[in-house]
Amino acid sequence: MEINRREEAEKLIQKILKEKSFSVITQDEKNFLFEEYTDEMKIESKSYEKYLGLSDTEKLENIMVHSLKEYIGGWHVTPEEMSEISNYIQSFSVSK
Repeated sequence: MEINRREEAEKLIQKILKEKSFSVITQDEKNFLFEEYTDEMKIESKSYEKYLGLSDTEKLENIMVHSLKEYIGGWHVTPEEMSEISNYIQSFSVSK
């Protein structure tokens, strides 16, 4: 069951990447992503409490950056590549 949840989360991330918009998923789907990536965000965030205070869009940006970083090799990502990923994600539209 855990694998199916992660596969569903990855499909949502792919949908966001394809459309370059966070508005292509519902609030329930966003909440699902927040829940599914809780452990990763606890590790990635310097302060998880601060992460929890972010807007939904900022949380999604963090999840997207983490997912792309993981996809392209995690620890092999240079600071310049991380900056490019962040800029790319920030270009996503929040609404249609």
